[in-house]
Amino acid sequence: MTEKTNGAAASGRASATRERIVAAAFALFAERGYHAVPVRDIAAAVGIKDASLYNHFPGKRAIFDAVVAEALARTRDVFESQGVMVEPTDDPTGYAGSFEETERRVLAGFRHFFADDEMIRLRRFLTMSQFDDGCAASAYRLVFIEQPTAIQRTVFEHLMACGRFALDDAQALAREFHGPVFLLLASGASWAEAEPLVRAHLRRFFDMHAIKASEDAATEGEER
Repeated sequence: MTEKTNGAAASGRASATRERIVAAAFALFAERGYHAVPVRDIAAAVGIKDASLYNHFPGKRAIFDAVVAEALARTRDVFESQGVMVEPTDDPTGYAGSFEETERRVLAGFRHFFADDEMIRLRRFLTMSQFDDGCAASAYRLVFIEQPTAIQRTVFEHLMACGRFALDDAQALAREFHGPVFLLLASGASWAEAEPLVRAHLRRFFDMHAIKASEDAATEGEER
């Protein structure tokens, strides 16, 4: 019993140290960029020796992977709690209801990218690091371009399949929709600045591509 208790305590301490390493690395990466942060600085920020850090991670690249994975896991939790799609394979049915519900889900997803402190730090870190690190460049494209565009493509395909949108090239629509939002994000706009623009962009997009029945439904919803 004592051995099991001691083992559990040691495992708990190791897990806590690992979390501190990831948190310290995230803060340093966001401040300086990936390549400007040596392992010794991460260890110093945690208050452990360099050699001790390697008991938890085989190297700085593994810490990078853990930082990105943890940030995306948190994003998944936030999105799932608000009915926002996380993966292109998720069910898009919730986006095909009233315009108000579609708008709520779309804005909730973008709000996280613009306003969440950890997502802002991740964007800063990957933006700085993408020019001299291939993994950072790949992560940046995945998180801020490829994944959102793929999700939007799934939504547009569903809207076309259920008669809400006129038939068109869903991939082209996704790029057309995401482009202006990405430019706002890349410009460093706050959510307070971006929200009215994203809201108006979404409305114009529906006005351009929704079939008449969907437009009438959206208008009726506004009047109510």
